[in-house]
Amino acid sequence: MYCTTRLLRYILCVISGICALGGCLLIWYGVWLLESLSGQPNVVGTGEELAAIICILLGSVILVASIFGAVAVAKDSKSLLICYAVLLVFLLIVQFVIFSISFAASREALPDTLKQGFDDLWDLQHVGNSTLNAYEEWLHCCGRNSAEDYLHLEKDPPQSCCLDLDCTKPLNLFMSGCEIKYKQYVAGKTANFHSLSWFLILFEFAGSVTTCYLVDSIRNHRDRIRFYN
Repeated sequence: MYCTTRLLRYILCVISGICALGGCLLIWYGVWLLESLSGQPNVVGTGEELAAIICILLGSVILVASIFGAVAVAKDSKSLLICYAVLLVFLLIVQFVIFSISFAASREALPDTLKQGFDDLWDLQHVGNSTLNAYEEWLHCCGRNSAEDYLHLEKDPPQSCCLDLDCTKPLNLFMSGCEIKYKQYVAGKTANFHSLSWFLILFEFAGSVTTCYLVDSIRNHRDRIRFYN
C-alpha cells in the first residue's frame, strides 16, 4: 500500500510539472499574440487582444495551481489534495469552454468591421474608402470571394487590392477573397492554442483522477496504521 501511495505521489508530481510547463506555454502564447497585433489595422477590433489577455491569465492560474498541487503532495494533506483535484476539474471545464468558443470562432465568425466592409462592397451607392480596404491591404486579398466581385459590380478594384498599392501591373492584383483569407488567418493563429488546450485538458483530467486515487490511498494507509496500533 505504501509503495502504491509513493508511486501515485511521483505520478502526480510529474503531471503537476507538465501542467506547469503547459501554463508557461500558454502565457508565452498570449504574449506572442499581443505582440503580433502590432501589424493589424485599427479597424480589426479588440477581440484578439482580449483572447491574448485571457490566455495569459489562464496560464498564470494553471501555473499557480500546479505549484499548489506540488505543495499539497509534499505536505501529504488530504484536504489540500482534494482542493487541488477540484481546482483541476474547474480549470478543465473553463478550458473546454474557451476551446469550444475559439474553435467555433475560427470556423464561422467574422468581425463586424469586415461584415460592414462587405456590405459597403455590395452597396452600389457607396463611394470612397471602406473598412474592407484595410483588410485587403493587410491580408493581401480583394473583395469578399475574389477580385471578380468588383468586376461583377462594375467597380474598379481599389489600390488596396494590389501589392504595394500599385495597380498598374496586372500581376500585383490580389485574387483571393478576404473572407477565406481572414478565416485562414484566424485558423493559423488558433491552431497552436487548440493543440495546447487539448494537451492541458488531458493532463488536468489525469491529474484530477490521480489525486483522487492518492487521497483514497492515503486514507487507507492511515486507517491501516490506526487499526494495527
